[in-house]
Order: sequence, then C-alpha cells, then structure tokens
Amino acid sequence: MTKNDRLITVKTKSNQYGTVDEAGAGRRFRLGFSHWIEALRVAVTAIFSHQLRSLLTVIGIVIGIAVVTIVAALLEGAQGFISDTAAGLGPGVVRIDKASFQEFVGDAQAFAEARAKRPDLTPDDVRDLRARIGDRMEVGAQVDAVLPVQRGNLSLNGINVQGVTANTAELTSLKIASGRELTDFDDEYRRPVCIIGADVADYLFPDRDPAGQTIKVGAADYQVIGVAASRGSSFGASQDGFIQLPLGTFNKVFGTRSRSVSLIVKARPNASDSPDSVVEIDRVEDLARFGMRQVHRLQPGQPDDFSVTTAKSVEAFAGQITGIIAIVLYPLTGIALGVAGIVVMNMMLASVTERTREIGIRLSIGARRKDILAQFLIESTLLTLSGGLIGVLIAVLLVWLASKITGFSLSVPLWALSAALIMSSTVGLVFGVVPARRASKLDPIEALRKE
Repeated sequence: MTKNDRLITVKTKSNQYGTVDEAGAGRRFRLGFSHWIEALRVAVTAIFSHQLRSLLTVIGIVIGIAVVTIVAALLEGAQGFISDTAAGLGPGVVRIDKASFQEFVGDAQAFAEARAKRPDLTPDDVRDLRARIGDRMEVGAQVDAVLPVQRGNLSLNGINVQGVTANTAELTSLKIASGRELTDFDDEYRRPVCIIGADVADYLFPDRDPAGQTIKVGAADYQVIGVAASRGSSFGASQDGFIQLPLGTFNKVFGTRSRSVSLIVKARPNASDSPDSVVEIDRVEDLARFGMRQVHRLQPGQPDDFSVTTAKSVEAFAGQITGIIAIVLYPLTGIALGVAGIVVMNMMLASVTERTREIGIRLSIGARRKDILAQFLIESTLLTLSGGLIGVLIAVLLVWLASKITGFSLSVPLWALSAALIMSSTVGLVFGVVPARRASKLDPIEALRKE
C-alpha cells in the first residue's frame, strides 16, 4: 500500500470508523445545513433593512389570506347551519311538501310553477296516508302561519304559529319542559290550547309558570298547557320563538284554503331493529312516496305532484349551494392574492436592482448561481409566509368576534388554516422566481461595476 493509499483509506476493521466517503458525506451535510441557515439569516436581514417597503408588501398578502380564510369560515358555517336544519328533521324522518325548494335548486321559476299548479296537501291526505302505511309508519302533519301574540300589555309580533298533529313530539325533536303535550282529544275536539316555546314563555311570563295561563294568538284566546324545552339557536336564529296549536284548532280558526300542510313520516319503533340506518331512511322515503302516489291516484310514469325531503337531501342541497358560492367567491379572493403576488415581484425586482453590487461580490468570492437563486426565493417566501400567518391570525380573531357578537356558530376550519399558509408560501415561490432568476444570471464583472 502506498503512502497516498494510506491517506485515502481510514481504518475499516469491523466498519468501526467508516471511510473518507462517509466522513465527507457528513461534512457536506453539515456544510449544506449551515449554508441554508446563513441564507435564512441574510434574507431576514434584507427584509428588516427595508422595513417600510417590506411592511407594505406584506399588507397585500395579509388582506388576501384573511379574506380567503374568512370566506372559508362563512361557507363552513352555512354548511353547518343547513346540516343542523337537516338534523332537526330527526333520524329516519321524511317530510312531504307541496313543493320543496331543494327539488328545484337553481330553478326558481320551476319552483314557483310547482307551487301554483300542484294540489295542496290537506288533513285528508294525512288521514288517507295513515290508512295506507299507518301500521308501519308514524304519520303526522304541520302547517305554519305568522301571527302576533299578546298577554296583557306584553306583545310579540311575527311569531311562528304551528298547527300540528298530536304525535309531533314523536316525529320531531320537541321536548316538553313543563306541562303536558298535545293529545288526539285536543286535536279531534279542536280545543283552544297551545304549547309555547321557551323564548315566548320567558317574555310573556317572566314572573310565573305559564301552564294554565291564557294568551291571545291573533284574535283568539288560548290556554297554555305546556312549555317546550329550549333548543337554543342555530346560526344566530333562535329555535324557541314558536307556538303550537292542535291541527284541528288551527284549521277551525284559520281555515284550510291556500294553506298546504306538510306531512311528516317516520318508521315506528318496531318497524326495524335499526331505524336510524341509511337503509331504513331510504325505505321510509320509498314507502312514503309510494303511499302518497296512491293517495293522489298517480299512474305509473306520471311525475310526483309533491316533494319528499330527508336529512340526506337537505345536506346534498347545502353542498350544492355552498359549492356554487365557493366557485364564485374563491376566484374573487384569488385575485387579491394575485395582486399581492405582483406587488411581491415588483418589490423583489427593485431589491435585485439595488443589491446588484452585493450579488456581484458574492458571486466573485465563490457563491454559485443556484445559491443566489435560493437566496431571493427564501426572501420572497419569508415575506409572503409572514403575511399569511398575520392574515390567518386576523381572520381567526374577526371570525371569533363575529361569532360572539352575532351568535352565529362560526369557526375557521383547520383545512382553511393549512390551505392559507400553503397558498401564501406558493405565492412567494411563484412570484419570486422571476426576480431570483434575474439575480442569479447577473454577470459578476458587470455587477461589480454597479455603483
């Protein structure tokens, strides 16, 4: 073995010390890591040496990222609100209406025509549907009106007054906090009794139990027999400002002309071992549709003259609506990020012009062109990433304040936070490429001559 060979080879017995190649690889890794740390330090120094210009550049990114994040939070909140509405139908519940907007999404004219041409659903439809599927399904109905409510000197306007069948508690999420539920006897004999929501009870009876008291709904007096348990608010709207009357009483007072009822169908507890499953919900929907077609004497091939709504269809409708809104809003917010990216590019081009001599010095003492390229890309990415972080923080704060002030259930989804930071970094990389390439292609001699 020659002397040169001994210099090249390190002791390798049992591979205890390794070879010069392994040691060189470790040294290159350490040098590469320290190189990136140095590049990061230089980028931070360059940014802080032009604080005002950097701040103005970052503001554009902050605005763009904040807007995108807030839009994502609003769309998520809208989706949650509609999902909560769907959950209000209850598990395994099907609702049948004269016409449902979900059936005609995006076609308001078709919806209006269906409302005008289709026959109203009446209490007779409830009776006939019960006769056909009542042994397997619980069938109820509801009809709504908006009326003023009064007790003494206290009054409420625009209260949702519902005429319901006695089994409404079994078909919906309604629970009675005090008093009793409506009964078939109340409905059949059209008794002037009612159940009031928690908000109505708190306002009209702040100092006493409402049960047994009398209130005026519209022009008639009704005895309060029960108070519903509070259901809170959904997306800022209270769910406790309502009054329920027996359906027979409602029809006696307000009539049935031009008032189409909504039928509610749910599988009886003994109809299946798993009534909340998707299969069971589909079975309830099919059976309710088949029963209504029989009630309306529709022939095979004739379209339905009613609409069937389930929690699944409501959520699908919500997805379509929020999807359409997202298609419109996200490109608009993307324009803001595009403008901010152009500002970043302009600032970085100015920085390259100002630092031409510095770049020439670095190239002349051994810096590679890819080092210069990486240097300016790191600088532009740091600018946009810092703007993205600030924009996300501002968006989270604004969404939190809006949720507290309005009562809406709003929050920034985690995917939106991640997407915002990725987008801000991408803007820095994309719009920093042109200035970085220009800097890396400078001729060292010409750059050193720059004053």
